[in-house]
Amino acid sequence: MKKWDATKAKVKKQQADDLMDSYLNAIEYKDMSVCSKCRSIYHDKRWAEDKKLYDLLMKNPEKVIFTVCPACRKIETKYMEGVVELKGNFLFEHKDEIISLIKNTVEKADYIDPLEKIENINIDEKNKTIEIITTDDKLAQRIGRNIEKAYKGNVEYHFSKEDRLTRVYWKR
Repeated sequence: MKKWDATKAKVKKQQADDLMDSYLNAIEYKDMSVCSKCRSIYHDKRWAEDKKLYDLLMKNPEKVIFTVCPACRKIETKYMEGVVELKGNFLFEHKDEIISLIKNTVEKADYIDPLEKIENINIDEKNKTIEIITTDDKLAQRIGRNIEKAYKGNVEYHFSKEDRLTRVYWKR
């Protein structure tokens, strides 16, 4: 029977803490703070998109605390946690469908967690590549999984040990 090693558990916890998202804890947000860029609302210690609550808060805008949410701050500073690189002839034969799938994936993710956003989409028709930069490593993985599920092809996931950066490569 293996013995539980408290030292190893502490080291693993420290490694996980080191990879925590520094943008989430950098600022202490007040309840009912509103992101001035994406209109997400900080409520009950989490960010959410709630149009009804936003409309209600905007009836008295002088009482609203405007701020910039962690995802929008990442976009401002060009900080990324995910890179998805798509390549191949098939990609450009089905470019519009694939971009639509990406947008649907992001829209669904944004509804669940508004801190998962796309920073940029770079389309290089000459080299037949599309590069998607995301604010969240899990969003990059989700995009890769959804493209592989819909269009097959070869997908690879590379995870950094030093930071939260995830690289996803898909080719067909």
